[in-house]
Amino acid sequence: MVDIIIDLETLGTRPGCIILEVGACAVDPRTGAITANFSRRLDEVFTRELEPLTLDANNTINWWHGPETVGTYYTLVRRGLPGMFPRKSRDPRDTLTEFINWFDVTVERHDAETIRVWANGPAFDISILCAAFDRYRLPRPWVCWQERCVRTALEQAGYERGSIGWIERGPRHRALNDARHEARKLYHSGALGEVSAIIKRLHQRGGNFKVEVK
Repeated sequence: MVDIIIDLETLGTRPGCIILEVGACAVDPRTGAITANFSRRLDEVFTRELEPLTLDANNTINWWHGPETVGTYYTLVRRGLPGMFPRKSRDPRDTLTEFINWFDVTVERHDAETIRVWANGPAFDISILCAAFDRYRLPRPWVCWQERCVRTALEQAGYERGSIGWIERGPRHRALNDARHEARKLYHSGALGEVSAIIKRLHQRGGNFKVEVK
């Protein structure tokens, strides 16, 4: 069994919005070990920069300009340092193809029934990424029944918000960092692997229990 956790940084909250960065990691649900990572900027902010920004995008840009996120935002969108030539943008289709190849290699030894694809919320990361696959006429590397919702699983497992501390080397709201953090929350809450099966049985029996995070 393998679990893939996906996180995006975007200019919007709806399918079709501009994607700034794609991050993902693979987790062994038996041990919680992160076995593979993927992190790429998606240069849509440059290749689609002539498109008129929607109200949704403008609202998201305002959020990015908050004191805790503005530094990360400019790291993601700047094309170069002042006084220097901007970095060359890359075709987003090539970047998404790299992600598909990474996904295929990561899950190639696993049966389809044992592959789960996770993201926060059913309407955000996965929906937005699938819309991008469609936009660039690329195949989705997973099927719909493999998709899972991180928030729902954490709530079902009795996870207390904030009980897993941030230990990533980089800042929050970078796609790979956030994906790795979500992976740790899923594992330590008992939402993955054999622990998940035990919790499910306890729920079915109506037992009172509390998940302790160490």
